[in-house]
Amino acid sequence: MFKSLDNKNIYESTKLSFNFDFFSPLNRKDVASKLAKALGVKVAWSNKISKVHESNSVGFKLVPTYSKGYKELSFSTGFLPYHEAIHIFLKTMNVVDEIGFTTDRCGVKTSIIMNERVLGIPTGMNRLNKLKYLIGLDEKQIFEWWPQVENESKLVYQGQVSHIKIKKAYQTLVSTALFERLDPHHLLLVESDFFGNDFSKISENILLIKYISGKDYTKKKKEAVNTINLVIERIYETLKNSVNYSDSEKRKIVDITESMKEALAKTQTYTRFKSAYPDTVLSVDLRLDERAIESQYVHLREKLFEFVLAGGIEDAYFNWDSVRKKFQVKRAKFKNNLMLEDAEFFDCTLEGELKNCLIDSSIIRNSKLTECAINTNNMIKFSKLFDCEYLGGANSISLSFLENSKNKPILADLRECLIYGGVLSLQSTVDSSTKIVE
Repeated sequence: MFKSLDNKNIYESTKLSFNFDFFSPLNRKDVASKLAKALGVKVAWSNKISKVHESNSVGFKLVPTYSKGYKELSFSTGFLPYHEAIHIFLKTMNVVDEIGFTTDRCGVKTSIIMNERVLGIPTGMNRLNKLKYLIGLDEKQIFEWWPQVENESKLVYQGQVSHIKIKKAYQTLVSTALFERLDPHHLLLVESDFFGNDFSKISENILLIKYISGKDYTKKKKEAVNTINLVIERIYETLKNSVNYSDSEKRKIVDITESMKEALAKTQTYTRFKSAYPDTVLSVDLRLDERAIESQYVHLREKLFEFVLAGGIEDAYFNWDSVRKKFQVKRAKFKNNLMLEDAEFFDCTLEGELKNCLIDSSIIRNSKLTECAINTNNMIKFSKLFDCEYLGGANSISLSFLENSKNKPILADLRECLIYGGVLSLQSTVDSSTKIVE
C-alpha cells in the first residue's frame, strides 16, 4: 500500500477525504443504502442538485450533479486517517463498479491533510512552498497513470509551473533567485480549476488533487493509490526542507528562468518579435504601419509576452486597439491552455481560463469563462461560464455549467447543460437533457 515502507510514519500522520463522481441507474436512496452497507457508515443523501464545480469533503454524503444528459452522482467522505481512508476508497470503487459506471468526465477529488507536529517538521501545509512542491512532483509519471486523451473532453491541464506570471516583466531582473523565492512582489503562480493541484484551501492546511479521473477510473485501483502516495511523499519532502532546493530542483528552476528570459527577449522589441514569429501579424488600430506599431509597442508587449510564454502561438493575427486599450486576437490556435484577462478573441480555437474577455466566432473547450462577453457564432463545450454577458445569437453551448445574475439573460442553443441561477432569453433553445436549477 505504501510507496515506501520507510515512510510509514508519514502516512500515519496523514488524513484523506474523497469526492467521487459516477453514474448509476439506481435512485439516490438505493445508491446511498448500498454505499452505507458496504462501507459500514451512515450516508446522507439529497435530491437537491449540487453545483457541478463544487465538492464536499465533510461527512459521507451523496448528491446529484449533472453531466452528459444524466444525473451524475457525487459521493463525498469526511476526513479519515490514511489507512481507514484508503480502505474506504477501495471499497467505494468496488461499489461504483457494481452499481454504476464512469465516463471520461468523471473523477475523484482527494483532499490531503498532514500533521507536521507529529512528524516533527518545521513547516505546516498552510506555508507549503508551491513552486518547490510542483517542480519536484513527478507529474509525468502521474499522467502516464492517468493519460489525458487529446480530445475535446480533457479534464486536467498539464504544466502548472509554466503559468507563472511576472509582474512588470520588462522592468524586472529575471533570475533563478527570484524564482526560488517565488517572490510575490514580482511573480504570480496562476491557479485554475483545471490543474491537477488545487491550492484554494491551503490556508486551511488542505491540498486537493484531481488527477484520478477518466472512464473506468474505478478499475485502476493500484494507480489511484500510487498517485495518492506519490503526492503525500512529495508534500512531506517539500515541508521537511521548504527553503533549500535540491540540484535537480535547481536545474528545473534554471529551465523555467531561461524559458521566461527567451520569451522576454523575443518580445522585447517589435523587430525581435517579427524575427521570432514571421508567420504572426501584428497591427495597431488595424493598421500595419510599422512606425505606428513601433510607437505603441511598449504598451502592448507585456500582453503579447503572456501569449508567447503560455499559449504557444504559432501563427495568429494580433491587433492593439489603442483607444480602448484592448488586445485583439484573430484566427489563432494555441498549443497550450491560456490564463488571460482583458482580451478579445475572434475566430480562435482555445482552452483555458479567461476573465473579462470578448469571444466571437470561436471554439472554446475545457475552459472557465468569468464575466466574459459571449458575442456570436461561438461553440463552447465542456466548460464553466460565470456571470457572462450574451451579446448575440448563434452560440452553441453543450455539456457545460452556467451560472449568471438575473440581469444578464443567457442567449444560446443549450445542449446537456446545467444552469444554476440566471434566466434564459426568449431566443434561447434548450434540449430535454439540460437541467435548470432555480
